[in-house]
Amino acid sequence: MVNYWSNIAQIILPEKCFLCQISHAINPKTGLCLGCIKNLPWLQQSCQRCSLPLNSTNTLQLCGQCQTKAPAFDASHCLFHYETPIDRLVSRFKFNQQLSYSRLFGQLMAEHINDRYQGTTLPDIVIPVPLHKSRLRERGFNQAQEIARICARELDLPLETKQCQRDKDTAHQLGLSAIERRRNLRRAFSSKAFPTGSRVALVDDVMTTGTTLAELAACLKKAGCQEVHLWCIARAYRL
Repeated sequence: MVNYWSNIAQIILPEKCFLCQISHAINPKTGLCLGCIKNLPWLQQSCQRCSLPLNSTNTLQLCGQCQTKAPAFDASHCLFHYETPIDRLVSRFKFNQQLSYSRLFGQLMAEHINDRYQGTTLPDIVIPVPLHKSRLRERGFNQAQEIARICARELDLPLETKQCQRDKDTAHQLGLSAIERRRNLRRAFSSKAFPTGSRVALVDDVMTTGTTLAELAACLKKAGCQEVHLWCIARAYRL
């Protein structure tokens, strides 16, 4: 019986940080030690609309592109730069089916969102960015949904996985021009109608150009959504 409970404790309370492999001060909800959490590539000053990194001289808190033409989403919150070790962790999560990382990403996102929304109201609904059914069969799971499930639970928000869907299995966006990206995503999503005044948080793993998320946000607004906020693990900005 003692060995049984000892084994359970090792699963629930990991003895070593899975990044540095040192036994000390581990957050049981993430599996990381305090030092490794602190040293992650946190995204500090960024555009309030699209999370593009900004320099310290930008007083408007908006990038030039969002000042010129704002995207369909109203705000974004990305936790990290898409750099080491976050890029490796996301890749293992998505392509090596290491689903245990969903706990790490979901918990870190919930803590970050709680901090960012202090004094303001959280969105009403959490929606993961949907995968096309062929991509879902290929991968076996939707990484955005796994992150959103834990984040929504920690924030005590409803998770909606059937509100919208991806109708078009689009080609990869990498290397396409802005016009080609928009054309590639045309009519890619559909959504059920929203109650009047709905505020939605869209959850995804990595935001690169933001074109896919902007297209989905536009679809949700056509369906009656009032505000769309993006919650992403990382922001990539070098194509």
